[in-house]
Amino acid sequence: MYKDPFLTASNSIKNHYIEDWQKDNKKIVGHYCTYIPEELLYAANLLPFRIRATGHEDTDLGDIYMVRFTCSFVRATLDMALRGFYDFLDGLFICNSCDHSRRMFELFDLKVFKREGFNKKVPRFYIAIPHIVTKEGFEWYKREIEELKEEIEKNYNNKKITDEDLLNSINIYNKNRSLLREIHKLRIQDAPKITGTEALQISMANSSVPKDIANQELERILNLLKEIEGLKTDAKRVMLVGSEVDDINFTKLIENSGANIVSDFLCFGIRNFLDDVKLEDGKNPLEMISRRHYYRISCPRMMDDHQRRLDFIKDEIKRAKIDGVILQRINNCDLAGCDNMLFSHELKDLEIPVLNIDREFFQADTTRLQTRIEAFIEMIS
Repeated sequence: MYKDPFLTASNSIKNHYIEDWQKDNKKIVGHYCTYIPEELLYAANLLPFRIRATGHEDTDLGDIYMVRFTCSFVRATLDMALRGFYDFLDGLFICNSCDHSRRMFELFDLKVFKREGFNKKVPRFYIAIPHIVTKEGFEWYKREIEELKEEIEKNYNNKKITDEDLLNSINIYNKNRSLLREIHKLRIQDAPKITGTEALQISMANSSVPKDIANQELERILNLLKEIEGLKTDAKRVMLVGSEVDDINFTKLIENSGANIVSDFLCFGIRNFLDDVKLEDGKNPLEMISRRHYYRISCPRMMDDHQRRLDFIKDEIKRAKIDGVILQRINNCDLAGCDNMLFSHELKDLEIPVLNIDREFFQADTTRLQTRIEAFIEMIS
């Protein structure tokens, strides 16, 4: 499936779907984090584009403005921004998902959008999200989203986003997540219909394509997968957990070492499609969008929600018949580092092998990683 036309949208930053969207003079907006409510953006006829640094291995320009003790993924995206890779964006949405990506709000404004030769005005939006899951925290987040809606309406053609627009967008996104869950079921079955690398390609492509089109493509892929035979392999069934992964070189490294990544707990993975927006009669659709994003299965930025993440991972280990867990974090990612350290101890009661590794975003230490991963796979009985 690697050369499937939809999956190839994951190979580069800009793709023909984006170009087709722009032909109609429609806007594309970038964001770093899945806590940004894409349903709201799509309801405003904006194409949400999840910023990634796929294939980029240079941070020289990014290193000028961010020290080496910051996340190499974020530095790579800043490097790409300074080189013009994201110049097609018509808006930037930032939240305090982590301190590293939060800094992009200032750096894009001061260095990217004001660099020589860049003359386009790009609106920026900032959303402050609580780091704990509480009733009061939800009320805060809901007000942030309400204010965001007003700012979007003000900055993009003064178009009012109606409840009908929101409901239509919710239905499209709920269908999208449902299709991804169906594909995931074929991934975790005894003879998987799809590799972890292909699953990552699907997720990345899905994050950069209009969801109406993505849904058609996902239905096609789902029907295709149902017709083919599952993979007959002795590869160990691995679950990948931790920092952002948007480069198939890393997943290929794992799978070429004798494993099959049959499940994950990643933001470019199943964590992004587990929960739907639940519609209730008489309830404001914008509030329902806010509720889904705030209360969904969390990432390590939610400091008081670790137990729920652990419970999910334990359940998924049993459901997907996992042989071993690989915990990985990009160097200096404190959030994933803390969670992974806890997981490495807490999963011992399942008597399942766990490998905890640090890495750079780009594959600068391939030999070391491959040696450790191969040794881990061989250790699994």
